[in-house]
Amino acid sequence: MTDWAAVRARYPAAQTKAYLDTACKGIPPPEAVAAVEEFCRFVRESPLPSVTDETIVVLEHMTRARREAARLVNADETEIALVESTQQGLYGAADLLAVGPDEHALASDVEFFGTVLPWRGRLRLVAHCRGRPEVDDFAAAIDGRTRAIVVSAVQEVTGALVDLPALSELCLDRDLWLIVDGAQHVGPMPFDVREIPVDVLAVGGHKWLCCPFGLGFAYVRRKRLEERSPSRPGYFALDPPPEGWSVYLEDPRRTPVDDLDFTQTARALEPGGTGPYMAAAALAECLASLNALPGRFDRVQELVALLVDGLDRLGLDVVSPRDRRSGIVVFDLSDAHMLVDRLAGAGVAVSLRYTTGIGGIRVSPYLYNDETDVERLLAALT
Repeated sequence: MTDWAAVRARYPAAQTKAYLDTACKGIPPPEAVAAVEEFCRFVRESPLPSVTDETIVVLEHMTRARREAARLVNADETEIALVESTQQGLYGAADLLAVGPDEHALASDVEFFGTVLPWRGRLRLVAHCRGRPEVDDFAAAIDGRTRAIVVSAVQEVTGALVDLPALSELCLDRDLWLIVDGAQHVGPMPFDVREIPVDVLAVGGHKWLCCPFGLGFAYVRRKRLEERSPSRPGYFALDPPPEGWSVYLEDPRRTPVDDLDFTQTARALEPGGTGPYMAAAALAECLASLNALPGRFDRVQELVALLVDGLDRLGLDVVSPRDRRSGIVVFDLSDAHMLVDRLAGAGVAVSLRYTTGIGGIRVSPYLYNDETDVERLLAALT
């Protein structure tokens, strides 16, 4: 069994407050901090005879981060692109999809505004049902010009878990793209792209992946990679020359218009220039830590259940759905703004989020939390 007290001890912020706001920003594990420090040491000391070879060495951080991301969602490494944020991953999806002037995507009217931003002007909103998007409502809104459904797997203002298996089946039946913002899902809950086929899954790193700001990942289904190519691939989206980059760069026969091939992997969605190697070193360690930690999904649900029970005892209005629970619990009351300030003063970190007339105080327990954090929150509410 996992020693959750030992896990908690690895995260300094969890020692100083009831850190119940991972839906806003996670706490990096010590391995990520060490990776950043080691990266800086490496580039400062320049330990190899060839500086070109040092650049190739730091490229391996990107490779490892893609590999660990693939493990996390049961994808193939070739289906993973590293992106600076969920938003960048979704813009990559929009580039691949290329919605025409008379076509549109569907999204819920409680969707996070950044999730739908790439489709502004070619977007139709579907009304929510008590704070969550329902598959039947999406199905009723589809017409001959619908190209995609864009949805957050977990809604950021309610914690509502979308019925992705049913939504995936709907999109497969109607030949639509299913583009998923997984920022509030991947990490505290399992996500297997083989069990739930989606076309694109974009996940920022700084929330539940617990990475310092700057890098996340996107999964792209192989079929979509075979159908379409990104419109702006960079030079690191090229397949390495047969003799390797070092030999190629030193070859006097090299020209600016050599016939090099662009990769057919998801890596083509990456910006393609000199990359965020330090962030990749941190992300790889964060993902490896998650992949090596059994029981975290059950642990999150234990804390969520404890929190909901406590809120019910206090007679508070729990906005989050009772079924299909996620790692987010939202409750609302008339003086929510004042209460969030009071909680902060009591050393309890939460967020306040609303959209389209729904939302409230958002609580998001994670692997470094324990029962005392929930009790501290509940005590501050009385």
